[in-house]
Amino acid sequence: MSFLQSLFPVFSWSKKYGRDQLTQDLVAGLVVLFITVPQVIAYAFLAGLPAETGLYAAIAALLGYAIFGSSTALAVGPTAIIAMMTLEAVSSHATPGTAEYQLVAIQLAAITGLLLIALRIVNFGSVISFLSHAVVTGFITAAAILIMTNQLPLLLGIGSAADTSIVGVVTHMAEKIDAVNMAALLISLGSIGLLLFCRGPLGGLLKSLGLSERLTDNLVKSAPMYAVIIGIVTVWLLALDTGQALPVVGDIPAALPEPTLALFSFEQLQLLLPSALLIAMVVFMESTSIGTAMASKRREKIDANQELMGLGSANLGASLLGGFPVAGSFARSIVNFSAGAVSPVASVITALLVVLTILVFAGAFYFLPKAVLSAIIVISACQLIDVDAIRKIFAFNTTDAVTFTFTFFAVLSLGVESGVLIGIAISFVLLIRSSSRPHIVVVGRMGETENFRNIARYPDAKHVARVLAVRVDESLYFVNTRFIETFIFDRIAESEEIEEVVLICTAANFIDTSGLEMLEELSENLHEVGVTLHLAEVKGPVMDKLRETEFFENMHGQVFFTTSMAMKELADI
Repeated sequence: MSFLQSLFPVFSWSKKYGRDQLTQDLVAGLVVLFITVPQVIAYAFLAGLPAETGLYAAIAALLGYAIFGSSTALAVGPTAIIAMMTLEAVSSHATPGTAEYQLVAIQLAAITGLLLIALRIVNFGSVISFLSHAVVTGFITAAAILIMTNQLPLLLGIGSAADTSIVGVVTHMAEKIDAVNMAALLISLGSIGLLLFCRGPLGGLLKSLGLSERLTDNLVKSAPMYAVIIGIVTVWLLALDTGQALPVVGDIPAALPEPTLALFSFEQLQLLLPSALLIAMVVFMESTSIGTAMASKRREKIDANQELMGLGSANLGASLLGGFPVAGSFARSIVNFSAGAVSPVASVITALLVVLTILVFAGAFYFLPKAVLSAIIVISACQLIDVDAIRKIFAFNTTDAVTFTFTFFAVLSLGVESGVLIGIAISFVLLIRSSSRPHIVVVGRMGETENFRNIARYPDAKHVARVLAVRVDESLYFVNTRFIETFIFDRIAESEEIEEVVLICTAANFIDTSGLEMLEELSENLHEVGVTLHLAEVKGPVMDKLRETEFFENMHGQVFFTTSMAMKELADI
């Protein structure tokens, strides 16, 4: 039973599920529908795909995640970032708007899903987060700017630019400036104004009328549906699609697709695998961060490995129904949470309501202006830019600031995929650079305590000239062995009184072969000049490995349990 509970979380939460919980999930599922439909249609267009693919992907993702996911409030489906990554990845293999392009997008979703499930099989959830906070923030910020830039032509009704770079979009707009559709521009401005009004003054206005905070919050966050309804009615009443040549969504099939396996050859797998792996990493990072935030508010927890299974199933499901890669949506998850969702049943209800929307109301979306969808995307992308997080990065850590800057400009200039890869590379280079010059200090005893501190920072710390106690705040491995060795020899050269060296290893989580060789050479070289090397505070797992080596058997000094014991015996302090 424990295996089934780990594979199917439903066996855990269903034990306490009753009528009250179902009522809460019904309300949440209905409320989330109002933001899901307009957003997923918008993100389908952002990905260069027909409107219905967003709806299909949402249905499959919501159901797939509800079965295997561990979060009770995460709403999975098309998102702006993943849609942008899909556009960039698939555009390099096919032309947007073609059947081939749609097939490649479906294959990309399938490969992404398979990768996530494969990572779940090897329990990779706890170590998949290769993207640092600075890389993620830089990538999301730049991607948000790219998303908004690419929507500018659509806001003006002049069609998308073939080149999605900022320069390409600006050039396209300059060439087509005479073809601006005034109806599209007015609807765009009206939609943006409506969305901003709902995000700002509307909440206070509704509260002043006596509405509860929860109802007010749900009404405010359903703003995209208001824009969609007003846009559809306006176009239908004024016949703007024919009279003003206003770009509209057009026909959406009023039927569900037949599940189809997206088969691909080994050559196609090789071509799409790098993009799929990067998308899988972003899907996991984006979704688990949202899920964790939601869970913490209820003192719940999510299982990182189970999230891989849930997200993998969601992407495979999206592929089966002809959709594109999906992830956890921040906006829809917040709405789901605030609307009172207590289990994945809320997602199932939203999925069923999306199915009902397709079967009953698909025809109404014919008149939906693309300008409204672009307005929704622009406002959603604005919310991705976290100014406070950026300010904190630059204020707190120079390395993170450099990583953010490189990632940000790389994404803007080279595209999402290349930018993220450069960000990852820069973060690793800076990490290695930092590790190659670890913080090393000479320490002394603070009074009569067992605490030892940097004598340069605490001049009163007790120490003796004949014993050099050195604390290395890093593991001992190939990138820093030369720096550590040089530091100790420099101190020896500065003072002929030194007879004992105590290397304090409190921060050493591991010692690799290069580190071991450094210790062996250091011990012998010091012994030749009449100095003995000792170790102190070596962690258990590291000590277990050292005991198996010739260095431990032949070392001239001792291994002390604590620095205090070492200094008592060697320096009598």
